[in-house]
Parts: sequence; structure tokens; C-alpha cells
Amino acid sequence: MPSKRNQLYNLDDHITTLRWVIAALLLVCLALAFGWDRARSGIRIHLPPDLRQGAVVRPNDPKPADIYAFALSIIQVINHWQADGAQDYPKAIESVKPYLTPRYYAQLVDDSKHRIKSPIDNGGVSVDELTGRGRTMMPVPGHNYAPGRVLVHGGGSWTVLLDLHIDETVKSATVKSINVSYPLRVVSYDVDANLNEWGLALDGYDPPGPSRLLAEPDTAANPAKATTSLE
Repeated sequence: MPSKRNQLYNLDDHITTLRWVIAALLLVCLALAFGWDRARSGIRIHLPPDLRQGAVVRPNDPKPADIYAFALSIIQVINHWQADGAQDYPKAIESVKPYLTPRYYAQLVDDSKHRIKSPIDNGGVSVDELTGRGRTMMPVPGHNYAPGRVLVHGGGSWTVLLDLHIDETVKSATVKSINVSYPLRVVSYDVDANLNEWGLALDGYDPPGPSRLLAEPDTAANPAKATTSLE
């Protein structure tokens, strides 16, 4: 029969073991709580604009309406020059850099530099298209979102067909007021959720590129029917 001293030693060892087990369980619980909190904050849910009939949503599953809203909001920021395009255009590009693919970002930066000093007909005459110029861009009335305006290519790629009205002013005088159709390419771009909560990016234009609207399109399913290329 074990002595009382041995029984005490065994009891102390058992208590010590239980303390280690409790400490380990606390660490596991803390790790699970931290992981659960991070997972909850990292889930991206896209809700449809009309929930009157209910909806089934899945994490990281943007719908056509979400793709359209993203493309419209980013392109409007890029093309909003408060008073001086020479300063406002580059600032606008930088402000949405996390929502642009590196390729499209480089194209826009190059475009902003080219517009400040653009040769005409290779004649050596340069024109400044940005200094002192303001610009606003908004959807053409009646040409808002419709399912046919978002083409799903699969593999995290879409084409958004935007019909937008552009107003440009110089010293408060209107110098341009036109309607343009933009076939914008959107891709999945889940690089940094802290900087890009959409998980999407603009990747430039699909062919034939921006086209001026010459007449009212017949339907939203064919929004760029009556156009002429701006290229």
C-alpha cells in the first residue's frame, strides 16, 4: 500500500498535469476565437439590390449587379476632375490604384502624361488636354443597370457595358458634352482585402474600346448598338 507521502506526490503530479491541460485548452480556445474573428471579418458577402423576394448569397460570389456597381463607381472616380485635370486626373488614378490591375494602372498613368503634351498629326504642335479642365461622368439617363450590361466570361472575368455622359469644362465654359459607351473589363483581384474590399479590379477596355453613342440604343441587352469608335 503506497504511503501517504507517495499519495501526496501523486496527487501533486496529477494537479500539475491538469493545470497544463487547462492552460493548453485555454490557448486552443484563444486561437479558435482569434481565427473565428478573423474569418468573420474576412468574409465578403454581396447582397442583391432588391431583397423583397429574399435571396441566397454565398461568400465571395459577386453578382452582375455588384460587378456593374463596382465598374461604374471606379470609372467615375477616375474621370472626376474638380477643376484642373493636370492635377486631379493623376490624383484620381492614385486614389483607386488598389482597384486597378497593374497593367491598367500603367495605361492610365501613361495616358495622364500623354494628355498634358499630345502631338497633333505628328506636326510638332502640342496641346495640353488637362490643365484647367474639369470633367464629370454619369450614367446616361435611362441607360442604367440591366442584366445584359454585364457579360460573364467565367474564371473571374466580366465585361461591363456602361453608357456614360461626359461633361468637360474650361474656365466654367462647356467644351465637351457627349455620350460614350465603355466596355470595361473587370477581373477578380483578391490581393489585399484591407485595401480592396471588393475583391475586384478594372483591367482596361474590351474591343473595340470606348465608342461615342450616336443614337439611343434599342435595349439594355445591346447597349452599344449605335456607336462610333473613339480610337
